[in-house]
Amino acid sequence: MSKNQLYVPPFTDTAIVVRGGINTPELVRRGIDTHPSGVYGVSVRCGENIVDIAALASGFRNNQVCITTVGEIRAKGGDVIRTSGKHPHHATLTGLSPEVASALLRPPLKNRWR
Repeated sequence: MSKNQLYVPPFTDTAIVVRGGINTPELVRRGIDTHPSGVYGVSVRCGENIVDIAALASGFRNNQVCITTVGEIRAKGGDVIRTSGKHPHHATLTGLSPEVASALLRPPLKNRWR
């Protein structure tokens, strides 16, 4: 790490991960891309110590959201990396196949925070 780079700690295992939509394997596959920072994966929102998921789910246009934790993602071999985006809690879920990511991001919940 260079002197000009700030250290950004990784998320804890208890951090909540939210992704908008139904998140079938095909929809997850379509969402996978390379973030401008170079991280390859699918967009999510992630936050530490957020008791109310409204802070993460608000602003999604989707009728449903799916929720998991960073620990559940790591247990399957993936990770969640802080990345920039339109939302202050933007992150990228990386290292999982669309099928595994989809299984973790189920069942979808009604997005009452739209």
